[in-house]
Amino acid sequence: MFFDGGAVIEVPGMKLKLILIFLFLGTSSFNNYHKFYVSVTEIEHNEEAQSLQIIQRVFTDDLENLLRIRYNPSVRLGKEVETEEVDILISKYLQQKFTIEVDGNKLKHNFLGKEYENDMTVFYIEIPEVNNFRKIRVRNTVLMDLFEDQKNLIHVENKGKTKSLILAGGKEEDELKF
Repeated sequence: MFFDGGAVIEVPGMKLKLILIFLFLGTSSFNNYHKFYVSVTEIEHNEEAQSLQIIQRVFTDDLENLLRIRYNPSVRLGKEVETEEVDILISKYLQQKFTIEVDGNKLKHNFLGKEYENDMTVFYIEIPEVNNFRKIRVRNTVLMDLFEDQKNLIHVENKGKTKSLILAGGKEEDELKF
């Protein structure tokens, strides 16, 4: 039997077991894992500093898993437990997985550092010497090598206008025109 808002519903034994298994699996998955894989990147053109200032947010547990698989199984992230080499590994990874072209010119970015906010790691990145631009091409495959459902949201602000992209498997780069 199954209770449903005041009514009792008869459920054969096998179906009841399946329902209970799905309920257990569904609720237990909320305790250990988030169900979506997404990063958010904000790119702002600072006209005064003539640079692109970039903030990228990823889930800390996903980043830690990736760094362990890709570089070092003993890597730890977090304010009090962090492995010494983490910033070097993150910078190396971002150089491979995150690229920007402005008006057809591929630019090198500088990883400035990171901080932890709740369950997210926030990267601070800068690309110096960027004057006005009309086109920006962003390639962001961060965490796509670990999660095939990974989606990377990109917001670009230039001259007071904000435009956005969603990058995912099959569409790992795209271009915005201002």
